[in-house]
Amino acid sequence: MTEANGIEDRAAFHLLGHPLPALIDLASTSGTTVDLFTLSLRHPIMLFVYPSTASPLRSTPSGWSDIPGASGCTPHLISVATHLPHLLAKEPQLKVFGLSTQTHVEQIEAKQRLMLPFDLLSDEKLELTKVLEIPTFELQGKSYLKRMTLLLNGGQITRLDYPIRNPEEAPKQAQGLLRTEQELMDEVHARDAAAAAAAAAADVQA
Repeated sequence: MTEANGIEDRAAFHLLGHPLPALIDLASTSGTTVDLFTLSLRHPIMLFVYPSTASPLRSTPSGWSDIPGASGCTPHLISVATHLPHLLAKEPQLKVFGLSTQTHVEQIEAKQRLMLPFDLLSDEKLELTKVLEIPTFELQGKSYLKRMTLLLNGGQITRLDYPIRNPEEAPKQAQGLLRTEQELMDEVHARDAAAAAAAAAADVQA
């Protein structure tokens, strides 16, 4: 998790370790829906959260470029696509998604136009956003998610990168989240193996 540099940066602190809600099905560009809680019980999930890509289906809201962190979503997603092989090399079981409050139709268009090798999830109704209290900003009556990267595993949020200063660097920084996760898992496995070996040795001596 990145360090906070002010009150605003603390807006996502509560997410680390937060349990994921069940029974929230997010529309996916795969043509199905995704329940992040259920999926995270089977696979680690890297969730790249972003405000909104530009879309030919609508005009960009007035004042968009004046909001810190709002711009840069298209380069962000393209960078995720570029770094996807590196992420999967570190964690072959990893599932990768983008998440925004854009409509499902807009996301389908973006995935096709940008030729993204991963799916986008729509929280247009703010169901997940409200339960997790994901930081947002408002513009012209619509809520947009603030940019961050979440690592989900075992039904909860296990790693967090926020705030993200440079959208194009987010996927590279995400590799660090995976390294930390893997190191912790290695420690757990090593501890379990040591305990098992000690127990086996005790049985032999007995």
